[in-house]
Amino acid sequence: MSRKKSLAERITWIVVLFFSLMLSIAIVAPMINPGNLWIPAFFGLTYPYIAAITIVGAFIIMFFNTKKSIVPILVFLLGIGPCRHTFHFSGTRNHFSEQEKDLKILSQNVHLFGVYNSNGKLTSDSVLQLIEKEKPDIACFQEFYNQDKVSNKTIQDFMQAGLFSNYYVQPYSTVGKDGYFGIITFSRFPVINQGEVKNPVKSGKKICAIWCDVIIKTDTVRIYNIHLQSIGFTSTEESLFAEKNNQDEIEYKSKSTVRKLKRAFVNRSMQIEALVDHIAQCPYPKFLIGDFNDTPVSYTYRKLRYNLRDAFLDSGPWGMGKTYNGPFPSVRIDYIFYPTLYDAAGFNILKKQYSDHFPITCRFKKLQ
Repeated sequence: MSRKKSLAERITWIVVLFFSLMLSIAIVAPMINPGNLWIPAFFGLTYPYIAAITIVGAFIIMFFNTKKSIVPILVFLLGIGPCRHTFHFSGTRNHFSEQEKDLKILSQNVHLFGVYNSNGKLTSDSVLQLIEKEKPDIACFQEFYNQDKVSNKTIQDFMQAGLFSNYYVQPYSTVGKDGYFGIITFSRFPVINQGEVKNPVKSGKKICAIWCDVIIKTDTVRIYNIHLQSIGFTSTEESLFAEKNNQDEIEYKSKSTVRKLKRAFVNRSMQIEALVDHIAQCPYPKFLIGDFNDTPVSYTYRKLRYNLRDAFLDSGPWGMGKTYNGPFPSVRIDYIFYPTLYDAAGFNILKKQYSDHFPITCRFKKLQ
């Protein structure tokens, strides 16, 4: 019996050490530019699952040897920062009302309004109904599909909803003869300046963000609407996470997935450097909003958040805050970062099914 217990202890200890090592790599991943070394970024992507297995392993090894459990527990505690960025456990969600707010922001990657869906039905009406219900002061959309570049039909439909007085759009790809999709920001407030941040990745879309300087009461703030490099999984590769596959299928899909992950990590790191340089020259308080296509345990999150606050962590629901509506395990990749001059309340992830991203909203009030 003791021999079996000894073997079980050794096997468990090896597994616990292995996951403790992976957790250590995940913890340092945000400090490492994927353009220089991309592998740690993969461990950062899977941080919640590695952390969970490590903690479970710590309790199991405790059954055999209490002292050995110190190693995984210590690794986890040393990386408490990534845990706090990933999971929201506490905080007052609604400490000021809708009437007290200075602005409300909505953001969503609308997935081209489903223009390539097999049923041919666009989802723009669903998004219009959403903004009419939520009544945001600023709405940031990524992958916004405009049906006609001459008449701007889709944009005009949104403007006619009566919530916004200004918009700024930058196309980054054409669809059919007259359509295009791109990044667009709608604003109820006056817009005094606007521009774009060009994408340094030559093989990608032309821009990775747009910005607008808006006047809120007597203050000027800058709104960055950001869409960073996606992984670009095909439906075949996504099925790796959703379906049972034979060994050959798993091997093929895994290799393709790893290649695309590497490309996304490296390309995003280039886009981040361009964004950080642009943001550093901004003279105003700034909001960074959009689809970052990366998790909270990442180089992307660390560099872009910098000295800003994360609206989800300050006023969101408990949990991990899943914003990606796809087969990949629960991840938060859509964000609203805001300046310390403001307070946040009522961050919501709206479980709408018409896109592969859920819309997010939050209201803000300037601190006195």
